[in-house]
Amino acid sequence: MLKGIQTAEDAELCLEHGVDIIYVSNHGGRQLDHCRGAIELLPEVISAARGKAHFILDGGFMRGTDILKGVVRGAAMVGIGKLQALALGAAGERGVVRMLEILEAELTTAMKLLGTSTLGELDGTYLQPALPVTVPGALSALPLL
Repeated sequence: MLKGIQTAEDAELCLEHGVDIIYVSNHGGRQLDHCRGAIELLPEVISAARGKAHFILDGGFMRGTDILKGVVRGAAMVGIGKLQALALGAAGERGVVRMLEILEAELTTAMKLLGTSTLGELDGTYLQPALPVTVPGALSALPLL
């Protein structure tokens, strides 16, 4: 597994060196906040890998619907490190357990609304581009702060 892949060229290099799990990440935008988001990079990286690797995705995922979008776009797993850290800081182990319960409920509800019962039933046709309704700000991902 190799983390931090952001381009088709990097994915091709991964394959050349025997990497079978490609971790698509812009490291939460901390190093280069002007780069494309990891979820935007994923289709390009998957295409370059030509079915020869599995994919993990991260990048500020905060809701069950974020996880669903990552899986729909082709990720086998979606990282939730930032969310886990917030839950741990807020309420320790109980906070992490509650966060996982909330994510499960959100993901299950979203799949039901889409008419599916498993993530395997989903494909790219379930996603459509949408323009933001407000201008993104520093706390856009954390609207309740």
